[in-house]
Amino acid sequence: MDRGRKAMPVQNKACMARHIQRCQERHQQKVSSQWFLRISPCKFFAFAELNLEQLRDMKCSIDNKGPRAASHLKTKAKKNALMEERFAQIETENRLLLEKMSHIMRFKGGIDCTNDSIKYSQSLSKERRKRELQRITKENQKILKRIQDARPTYNHMRWEEEAKKNSDILQNICEFKPQPVRRNEQQDEDSIFGYMDFYDSIPE
Repeated sequence: MDRGRKAMPVQNKACMARHIQRCQERHQQKVSSQWFLRISPCKFFAFAELNLEQLRDMKCSIDNKGPRAASHLKTKAKKNALMEERFAQIETENRLLLEKMSHIMRFKGGIDCTNDSIKYSQSLSKERRKRELQRITKENQKILKRIQDARPTYNHMRWEEEAKKNSDILQNICEFKPQPVRRNEQQDEDSIFGYMDFYDSIPE
């Protein structure tokens, strides 16, 4: 194995060696199959020119032209007639709608449903809706209080111990030790466990 590949860090040396061996075998098969590399350049270019000349002089034996288009398929008279009927129907509906809208704007509609009486100025269910809103607000406050008083379900200290254990296992199986990630104070404050610091004071 060359020094350049030896210097590459890998997770598993056995798997990497097997992969390199397969790549080398595949390369040897490709090289052995390229017979034209074993002949002289003059013979190779002569063979290439002969092959190109044969390709130029070759006559086609299959008619690959498109079928002749029928005249009735080009005009599409049935489709054009249906489109004209549809457009005429749309024009008729638009004209009727425009006439109705102009009649409504000129005569203000046919029904007068306005009511200026003070008797119907207030809602009949105002008090009931107010009580319902107060009940919903109290229930939401109770739910919020229960959520704020709830103890955490996940233990982030245990997560940190498992992450440290996995890191130790990774270092044992690596040929080259991974470099530790350096984080500044700002990144430490923005860590995923930064918002859970207030749980440290709660006993387990």
